[in-house]
Amino acid sequence: MSRNSQGKSTFKSKRDGKSSAKNKDNDSRAKASGRAESPWAKAEKRKKSGTEHTSRSKAGRRKTYGREEERKDRGNSRPTSRGESRSEHAPIRRHASPKGEVVSGIVSAHPDGFGFVDAAGREKGVFLPHEEMRNLMHGDTVEVRVVFKRGRESGEYVRTIEEAAAVLVGQFSIEDSTGLVQPRSRKIPQAIVIKRDDANGAHNGDWVRVEVQRGGNPLTGKILEVLGSDLTPERLIDLVVAEQGLPESFPVAVESEAATFADEVQESDCKGRMDLTHLPFVTIDGEDARDFDDAVCVIPRGEGFEAWVAIADVAHYVKPKSALDEEALERGNSFYFPDRVIPMLPEKLSNGLCSLNPKVKRLAMVARMRFDASGKRRSSRMYEAVIYSHARLTYTQVAKWLEDGDRKAVVGVKIRPMLEDVARLYHVLLRCREIRGALDLDLPETRPVLKDNEVLGMAAQPRNIAHKLIEELMLAANTAVAEYLESKECALLYRVHPAPERDAIDKLNEFLAPLDLNIKQHPKYDVRPSYVQSVLEKSEGKPYSHVLHRLILRSMQQAKYTTNNDGHFGLAYKSYGHFTSPIRRYADLTVHRRLKALLQGTNPDSAQPAKGLEEVGLHVSVQERKQQRGEWDTQAMLAALYHGKDIGKPMLARISGLSKRRIFLELESTLAEASMSVDDLGGMFTHDEVHHRLVARHGGQMLSLGDEVNVELDSTDPVRGMIQVHLLQ
Repeated sequence: MSRNSQGKSTFKSKRDGKSSAKNKDNDSRAKASGRAESPWAKAEKRKKSGTEHTSRSKAGRRKTYGREEERKDRGNSRPTSRGESRSEHAPIRRHASPKGEVVSGIVSAHPDGFGFVDAAGREKGVFLPHEEMRNLMHGDTVEVRVVFKRGRESGEYVRTIEEAAAVLVGQFSIEDSTGLVQPRSRKIPQAIVIKRDDANGAHNGDWVRVEVQRGGNPLTGKILEVLGSDLTPERLIDLVVAEQGLPESFPVAVESEAATFADEVQESDCKGRMDLTHLPFVTIDGEDARDFDDAVCVIPRGEGFEAWVAIADVAHYVKPKSALDEEALERGNSFYFPDRVIPMLPEKLSNGLCSLNPKVKRLAMVARMRFDASGKRRSSRMYEAVIYSHARLTYTQVAKWLEDGDRKAVVGVKIRPMLEDVARLYHVLLRCREIRGALDLDLPETRPVLKDNEVLGMAAQPRNIAHKLIEELMLAANTAVAEYLESKECALLYRVHPAPERDAIDKLNEFLAPLDLNIKQHPKYDVRPSYVQSVLEKSEGKPYSHVLHRLILRSMQQAKYTTNNDGHFGLAYKSYGHFTSPIRRYADLTVHRRLKALLQGTNPDSAQPAKGLEEVGLHVSVQERKQQRGEWDTQAMLAALYHGKDIGKPMLARISGLSKRRIFLELESTLAEASMSVDDLGGMFTHDEVHHRLVARHGGQMLSLGDEVNVELDSTDPVRGMIQVHLLQ
């Protein structure tokens, strides 16, 4: 649960427009710690005594590029959060060349000062040289004219359509009696000048949340909140939360609305619903889960199976246009961090009425699916129901029972045989998945283990049979609901994963050709997922298998929510939507509302208008990417913090990425990402983009994607999530 529920808060909700309570106490804290003297006064004293210094360390000045800069999805710029103001100055305009196509898109800045405009319909971003980036920031939406200059295609600035979020996180310092904030993101290299009256009590080295005032050069800003200077896991996550503008509390109107609900399901709520309390439903989740939005039950039926998937009926409580609904839409989804959750819905619902807790009645939307012995779904029906979860089980418990026969792991004479039936159905559905040709990418993951605000380690996250069987049942329910709505000609938000671009497959085939492998392509149609999966299967156990899995992942397009059904490439489904997590995903809530209306015989547009679905899909897709970036940043920051103890130590690593300028590596012990400059290799190297390797122009040295190498850790930067290494000979 969010730390707010425990009486803590990183910052005040943006809605009240006030500084956080923490900032109100800055003066008293400074006095208590002996820092009551103005930081500017201290700077003046140092200047007079000849001891003036800057707060940037040597490590902070090194020529290092963070994991964010080399990501393929440069277009995933940070969206503007509610309540974060924009500069009101008129957009700067310059006369551009009269020739050339005018395109619009989002600016993706590079730490070295140039950038790109990621425009829809163009495979590559339009290059923006330094002079065109002078008055732009990462995340701005702009129009540029495409011209040919200096031997390459580039863009000339035309106008700003929408400015990026004006609030960001950075580190405050005082240099030559001038207050500066250096943004945490390396995509914003400009330092922001802070006037003395706008410092809000910040001290040298503090991390702050600052509102940037555009239109001047240099940029100026006003500090909204002081986050502190200590680098604990909690504080690092605070930086991510503040940078993304995530509210850790709910508006009063939302909490008041949630408080009107009773603590338990009322008998009046059960009228007209199918009573399924006799079925042995169970929830299966992780050990630290607190909200349970799905429960399952499988019963043998002849030679086949009858599978029931129950999902919390969030739509019963969260009505359209209510305060709860508007807040849930704004958030788009829940945000999960190692030490907290920032939920889409208040705790009264997310951990209470809309959580399928054990031994209590709960309202649910239920999909009943009947499968034959081969796994083909013969029929499906949807119900508004009342269920009763017979047990809250963990993945570990279920795996111990199903794989080891440990009777102590699962208690209950009805539950054990039911779980065995779930496992039998899973194996049948798994075979169907293989026939369908769905992708099975093996990409190991780790997660930070925290205790007493310290990172104890980075633990592997293996997937056992319990994870897999729940996944298959959720996929089956999502598909059944999408197809049911389609059969009723009812618009919905699909979860779409487009097929890879033809050029991406061509590049993969160039890499695969020396390995005597090839992904088949039809001259007129998209590649089939089964063709890609076939190559993955042929590579199993080969030295290049790990590399191929990563390259295929990088070739994939990004999944999104849209009303246009283009299928789901990775899962090899023609129709797919999200139905199974309305507690934490607003897209699922829209599906529930329209499904409920159909079941009740009313117009779905009265519950969730089809007209606005595409706009909702665009917003929640942006919020999902925001959540993913927060998770990636947090993982990298905590990994860097953990490996601070390993500076100077040799470690085994695998090359995970290559560019002309940098080598990216995956540390074997924790899967943390590290990097080094190609210049540190010595000599001249050529980047072979086809075969993903660096080749020395003299001496024959070669470094390829997937190579295992020995490295030594040079430095870590937890705030920016970077680990710097060099190769050992």
